[in-house]
Amino acid sequence: MQLLNLRTEFEEYTNSYTIPNKGSCINKLKWFVENGHRSNSLRNGFDNAKQIAEKIITEETEWQKKQRLLMHQ
Repeated sequence: MQLLNLRTEFEEYTNSYTIPNKGSCINKLKWFVENGHRSNSLRNGFDNAKQIAEKIITEETEWQKKQRLLMHQ
């Protein structure tokens, strides 16, 4: 539930940002972390949006690792 709230918060921050195909899927979050600064770094809330994206990506990466471990057991 917390991740869904973070995704909603990210989408609210980035609603007016320049992002291809807006949304908060993991690929868009990764794009934002790597490329979002190019045309959005001076916008209000950019740093917060980037921190949220990084947090969601970290959680997803950890979840993927756990799933791989469970599959190998």
